[in-house]
Amino acid sequence: MTTTQEQTHPMRVGDRTHRIIGALLRVQLSNERALRTVEITRTASQVFSDYPITHRTREAYFDAVTAAGVYLNRFAPQYPWTLEAIEMAVGDSRLDIVHQLEGNYLIDEVKLGVTRTGEQSVQQQIARYLALGNDLWRSSFLGVRLCALHEPFQTRLYLPDGHSSVPFVESALHESLALR
Repeated sequence: MTTTQEQTHPMRVGDRTHRIIGALLRVQLSNERALRTVEITRTASQVFSDYPITHRTREAYFDAVTAAGVYLNRFAPQYPWTLEAIEMAVGDSRLDIVHQLEGNYLIDEVKLGVTRTGEQSVQQQIARYLALGNDLWRSSFLGVRLCALHEPFQTRLYLPDGHSSVPFVESALHESLALR
């Protein structure tokens, strides 16, 4: 039998990961990997100080730091892309990260991992986000990138048509947002 804390633990880690990523996307990160690592861990320490997790604290911290590091080192778009929003509230949904390039918008849905039982809920979430993106940005909407932080090369781009997706590495956006 699992406790409520055990059930919500991945959600709390995900929330802290989003907070770390959000704080660091708003500033100019160092291009030097070692300095970037220091920036990520300092920011994570501050986030966990402001929003502590009491259940499996050390594990939660390391999971969030690792996930944020993967996003920031492999997925974060570089100039000329710009950050539009973090945790953008639209109706009863929250878009994890929204990026913009020359008036075109991309939603990043950040997932630590997707279990087989969670796949259906993720698909429903992506469908909601595609509908929201199409309503908000119409022809300027590029789609939803499902960033699989534990398996970066499993990342998919869900196209605005709502009927198709492609492995991100095979998408037209891959060159300007190449995994590093």
